[in-house]
Amino acid sequence: MCRLLAFSAIEATTIPAFVGPNIAEFIELSNIHHDAWGLAIDNGVGTNLVKTAETAAKSETFAETIGAQTGIGGLLHFRWASPGLPVTDQNAHPFSYNEISFIHNGALSPYDTLQSLVSSDFLEIRTGQTDSELFFLYLLTEIEKDDFLSGVTRAIKNIKENFKYSSINSMIMNPDYLVVISEHDPENKPSWADEIYYELRYRLDESGFTVASSGWPQEGWELIPNHQILVFNRKTLQLEKINL
Repeated sequence: MCRLLAFSAIEATTIPAFVGPNIAEFIELSNIHHDAWGLAIDNGVGTNLVKTAETAAKSETFAETIGAQTGIGGLLHFRWASPGLPVTDQNAHPFSYNEISFIHNGALSPYDTLQSLVSSDFLEIRTGQTDSELFFLYLLTEIEKDDFLSGVTRAIKNIKENFKYSSINSMIMNPDYLVVISEHDPENKPSWADEIYYELRYRLDESGFTVASSGWPQEGWELIPNHQILVFNRKTLQLEKINL
């Protein structure tokens, strides 16, 4: 299980500056979700990707990176590894390909369940052992058949209808869109977790869009209902909601 955060801003910024002082409480969640941290930043001309198998709250590299990496969008991930999946840099999120980046919270069962749906070209770029990376490569496979939004939507609907999972909560970003998937089984959560563990909330104002997992102060943020895809147009700042 993991914690997710994404943003898309009008002007280049860092995550702490854009999110505000409560980001410190989000970072504290990495003491539980402690197996790795990763950051993908859209700097306007490409994606800077940094990830390592460390606890973010205890990592000097993380503190330096989160304050120094500026961009107009980004994905931040704290990993709590699923049983049996190694804690390595390669298995840390985000996963990135060209200008597309992805993060996921949850597990598909069995972990390799999507492998047969991934094109051979994308299987060749696989670097780790996780279901999350296969999830990303499957999204890329569908995107390549059509376009970004159609491919993502088609893949998510197929997973929902035909596969077993605890959660496929995820965020995927390219230069035009930030897509957030809220799709999870509330009963299949950590035994210690509260009832809102899988919930995702967002904030939209004149500066841009932020979305994140629960477990820290999000007063005034709007809930994304379960079984819904939220599409944020990074150019027009418009939102579209797609029911699953």
